[in-house]
Amino acid sequence: MKNTNIKCFILIIILFCSNSFAKILDQAIVIIEDDVITQSEFEKKLNFVINQYKMSGNSLPNDRSAFQKQLLDSMVNIRLMLNYARKSGLVIEEWMVDKAMEDMAKRSGVSLTEFREQIIEKGADYNFFREFLKEDLITREVKRRVISQKVKISKKEIDEFVTHQSHIFKENNQYKISNILISISENPSIQEKSSAKKKVEMIKKKFLSGGQFSTLAKNYSDSGNALSGGDLGWRKISEVPRIFLDELETLDVGKISNVIESTNGYYIFYLEDKKEMENVEIEERNVRHILIKRNAIVTNELASNKLLELKIRIENGESFSDLARAHSEDTMSAANGGELNWSVKGSFVPEFEDKIDTLPLNKISEPFSSQFGWHILEVLGKRNQDNTEIVKRSLAKRYITSSRSQEVVDAWIIELKEKNYIKYLAESSPKIYDKNIKNNDLELQQIWDPFSK
Repeated sequence: MKNTNIKCFILIIILFCSNSFAKILDQAIVIIEDDVITQSEFEKKLNFVINQYKMSGNSLPNDRSAFQKQLLDSMVNIRLMLNYARKSGLVIEEWMVDKAMEDMAKRSGVSLTEFREQIIEKGADYNFFREFLKEDLITREVKRRVISQKVKISKKEIDEFVTHQSHIFKENNQYKISNILISISENPSIQEKSSAKKKVEMIKKKFLSGGQFSTLAKNYSDSGNALSGGDLGWRKISEVPRIFLDELETLDVGKISNVIESTNGYYIFYLEDKKEMENVEIEERNVRHILIKRNAIVTNELASNKLLELKIRIENGESFSDLARAHSEDTMSAANGGELNWSVKGSFVPEFEDKIDTLPLNKISEPFSSQFGWHILEVLGKRNQDNTEIVKRSLAKRYITSSRSQEVVDAWIIELKEKNYIKYLAESSPKIYDKNIKNNDLELQQIWDPFSK
């Protein structure tokens, strides 16, 4: 306790040594080692989060005091992770933020320019939005690395999961189905129900006699998708209407279901196609690369120029493998001439994946950057493999990892807090800043993550 007080006193003296730090201290609400969270930072973050709630249509939490405490605790956790990332050399560059923004815009169905305009129109500070997103990318990567280091899954655990929890793999099956509905009124008479059932049975006979399901749907169905031939598109089993599930389990591709009665009327559906885990063919790619890492001496320009020189040497006849062994800073692959194992799509970071998708076989890429440094890349081959078992084991590992990840991250953050000096300044209690919030607008009890969707 005595050492803690001395540490706090020394920090206060240091902060008072300049006018700018004195100003920060006046506003400080949390001290974290040699860093602080200020009242103005808290208010800015609070207003931003409130605006994100409003933009998303989510309701704010009911308990204002708990809400502000939760937000401040979240800011402390984030600051700890940002400081950890900085000390670990983890850097998220602006182009990575641009790419994340483009992905968010794409998911919203608009261009990046339109997305930016929407953010500004809804009252959000665009620059702060980018900064918030950058923090989110850093903390997600920190968590990913922590999970990768701390969650160790044995071959035996994966074997047991595949053997005893195989029902989970059905969640990844997909079905292409279409339906026809012959509707009935809310309180139908016996005659109305009988007439509707006869009609749907007549439609089924027409299909069995060679009629096209889509044409029959357009001519007879009362469903809202009748004009599209009753098409429900590709759906995972969790997205298939519950009343269809029993029939779906036993239905073969190209067949029509029995008549299904519901409160709306009578359905039949057609299974046009399905993709099941029991027969998964996946493209694998074999690639090799040379990596030059950035550091205090090696700038982006130096790394790029060095790789450009190596690329020219390879194109002039020198061995890629020899140059990778001599120059690549990916020590694991360098020992193998820069070659990586055969890998399925999605195994690498997005920048790698983009190059693999667009680069012709046996051509050397231009130098490009990723979070690991600068690379040149060559695609040696592509092949289609029946990887059902590999995919199952990969999914099993993902499920097990996911089930443990939050607990691991929570424990790691507790460790981080124990290793860092943290002081909440009670006299600088933060206050809810947006006075336009109405009590009846506050419902949820957890802080919503604006980048989770």
